[in-house]
Amino acid sequence: MNKKSLFYILGVLCLVASAAMYFIGKESANLSELQDFWWIPLPLGALALLMANRK
Repeated sequence: MNKKSLFYILGVLCLVASAAMYFIGKESANLSELQDFWWIPLPLGALALLMANRK
């Protein structure tokens, strides 16, 4: 596994985690903190995807 694929997998995983945090937090009253902090993984995901697309 090279660095590009590792960064791509990490970026997609961060975006999926962010979406899961938002939707799980919206559904459950006990886990509403997830909806408040769904944006936390987004910068890491964006940075990882930028590193994956770098030549």
